[in-house]
Amino acid sequence: MEKFQILKDLVAILICAVPVVYLFHRLKQSPVIGFVVSGMLIGPFGLSWINDVETVNTLATLGVMILLFSLGLEFSLKKLLETRVAVFGTGPLQVMGTTAVVMVVAHYFGASYASSLLYGVLIALSSTTVLMRVLADRGEIDSVHGRIGLGVSIFQDLCTIPVMVLIPLVAKGEGSLIAVAMTLAKAIAVIVAVFIVARYLFPALLNIILRTHSKELFVMTSVLMFFGTAWATSLAGISLALGSFLAGLILSESEYGQQIFSDVRPFRDSLNCLFFISMGMLVNPGFIGRHLAVIIGMTVAIVIGKALFASGAVWATQFPLHVAIVSGITLAQVGEFSFILLQEAAGTGLVSTESYQMILASSLMTMMLAPANVSAIRNLVGRRDWQKPALQPSAPRTEAVSKNLLQDHVIICGFGEAGRNIARTLKANSIPYIILELSGQRAREAASYGEPVMFGDCTSAHILSLAGVSRARVIVFVISDPYAARLAIRAARNANREIVILTRTKRINDMDELWDQGSTEVIAEEFEASLELMTRVLRAYNAPRALVAAEIKAIRTERFGIFRSRPTTVPRIRLSSELDIYTETWEVPEGSPWHGRGVAETRLRGETGALFLGIIRRGRTINNPPADEPIYSGDRLVVTGTKEQLKKAVEMLTHGWSDTIGRGQ
Repeated sequence: MEKFQILKDLVAILICAVPVVYLFHRLKQSPVIGFVVSGMLIGPFGLSWINDVETVNTLATLGVMILLFSLGLEFSLKKLLETRVAVFGTGPLQVMGTTAVVMVVAHYFGASYASSLLYGVLIALSSTTVLMRVLADRGEIDSVHGRIGLGVSIFQDLCTIPVMVLIPLVAKGEGSLIAVAMTLAKAIAVIVAVFIVARYLFPALLNIILRTHSKELFVMTSVLMFFGTAWATSLAGISLALGSFLAGLILSESEYGQQIFSDVRPFRDSLNCLFFISMGMLVNPGFIGRHLAVIIGMTVAIVIGKALFASGAVWATQFPLHVAIVSGITLAQVGEFSFILLQEAAGTGLVSTESYQMILASSLMTMMLAPANVSAIRNLVGRRDWQKPALQPSAPRTEAVSKNLLQDHVIICGFGEAGRNIARTLKANSIPYIILELSGQRAREAASYGEPVMFGDCTSAHILSLAGVSRARVIVFVISDPYAARLAIRAARNANREIVILTRTKRINDMDELWDQGSTEVIAEEFEASLELMTRVLRAYNAPRALVAAEIKAIRTERFGIFRSRPTTVPRIRLSSELDIYTETWEVPEGSPWHGRGVAETRLRGETGALFLGIIRRGRTINNPPADEPIYSGDRLVVTGTKEQLKKAVEMLTHGWSDTIGRGQ
C-alpha cells in the first residue's frame, strides 16, 4: 500500500465533497444527498479517485457507530412521553401499514418473504435529517405536524434495533420462530447485563474522572466507555452499530449524558459523512440510467404510498384531517437508517445488487423531492377552509361550556405555559374564558383542574362556534404552529368581524402574514425577548426609566417601519357602529397625584373632551360618578370619547396637570 494512501483518499473525498455539499446546501437539499453524490463522483463507477474503498468503509463504520452512539445520547424517556401518541399510536400504524403493503408488492415481483419484509421496513423508515431541515426552514418544528413527525421518527428509530439483530439471522436461513426467539432473548440478556454494569459502574467512574478537572481525561474515558460497550456487545453477536446505540442510550440517562454528547458531536459530524460517501461509491450511474423509468416509478409510488399511509395513521389517531395530510407528506421520504440497514443487508447477501441500486436511487430521489412536496401540499391544503369538525370534543367540559352560557369571554387556543398563564390571570380578575386544546392529554389535565376546556381544533369553524366565537370579545392564539395559526385566524375573523385577535409567533418573519389573515395584534417572541434582555442590560447600568422607554420606542419604530399601516395596540371598545365613540379603562397607580381627589378636580372634560363613565373599585362599579366622588389608588377609571380624546385623557391621567393639582391645593 502506498505511503499515506488513506490520507490521499481523505483529501480526494473532501476536495469533491465540499463543493458538492455546498451546492446542495444552496439548493436547500439535505447534506446526505450531497455526500452520496460525492461518493458517486469519486467512486469506481465515477472518476475512480479512490483506490482503497475498504479503508474508507472502515472509517465509515466508525462514523455510523458514532452516529448511533449520539442518537442514543439524544434519546430519552422524556421525548417518548412528550410525543407518546405519535410514538405508540401513529408510529406503529404507519410502519406496519407501509411494511405490509411493500412486502406484498415485493413478493409479487419475486422477492423472498425475508427480503420482502426487509424491503418493507426500509421503505417505512423516514429521514429525520430531511424532516427536521424542511420544518426548520419553514419555522414549523414546534408545530403539531412537526411534533408528530418527531414522534413517528422516534418509533422508526426504535424499529431499527430488532431489525439489526435479525438481519444476520435471517440471512443465514435461521429465521424459524425458535431461532428468532432465542436470538432476541440473547440480545435482551446482553442488553440487561450491559445496562446493569453501565448503570452502576460508568457514573462512579466518571465521577472520579471529573474530580481531576481534566477535560481530555473525561473525553478519553467517555470514548472508552463507548467503544468498550460496542465491543462487548459485538462479542455476544450484536452488531457494532446496535452496541453503539445501546452505549449512548445507557449514558443518556446519567447526569453526564449531555456533556458527552457535546464532546462527541464534532467526531460524529466529521466522520458521519464518510458512511454516506462510501454508499455513494457503490452507486452505478450507468445502471440508474438504464433503469431510470423504473426508478422514477418506484419513487412516485414510495412518495404517494408513504404519504397516504402516514396521513391515514395520523388521522386514525384522532388528529384533524389537514394536520394528517401535512404530516403524511413530511414523512414521505426514505431515511438514513434505511441506508444503514441496506448496507447491513447487502453485506449478508440478503439484498441483490440490482435491488440495492434501485432502492438506493429511489430513496435519494424521495429525499430530494421532499421540500417541494411539502410546499406543494401546504399550498394546496391552505387554499380551502376546513369548516367541518375534524374531531369531536371528547375531553370533559365545564357546565358553562356545555350549555353555551359564555358571553363577552376570551377564547384561549393552546394550553401550554403561555396559555396557562393567561388563564390564571383571567381567573384572578373574574374574566370568563374557555380553552381550546388539540392535545387530548393536556385537555384532560386541564379539565381535572376544573378549567373550562374543550378538546378540539381551533382551525375548525365548527369548533370555534362551539366555543362561542361569535359572542367572544377576545381570542388568543398561543399555538406553536404558524400554519395552523393562519387558518385559525381566518376562521375566527370570518365568524366574528369585531373580535380582538391576539396571536403569538416565534419568528418576526411570520408577523406580516398573520396580520394579513386578520390578527388584531401579533407578538413575536424573538423580538419581545430581545427588548426584555435589552431592558435588563440597561437597568444593570442604572439607566433611567425614561431612557429605557425611549430606546424601546426607537427600536420598535425602526423595526416595524414597514408595518406602519398595521395596528400596534388592541383597539378600544366601540360603543356603537353609528357613532365614533369608544371606551378606555385606566387604573390609578400607587402614588398617583389623583389619589384622594374628586372626579371634578381632574378637569377631564375640559382638558380632553372625554367623560367618566364609571369607577370600578374592588369589584364594585360606581356608574356615572358624581363630581365629588374621590379617586383612590387601585381604582379603574372607565372613560369614553373619540380615539383622539381618549389618547389625551390617558396621557393626562398618567402624567397629571401640574396647574390642576396645584390649584386643588
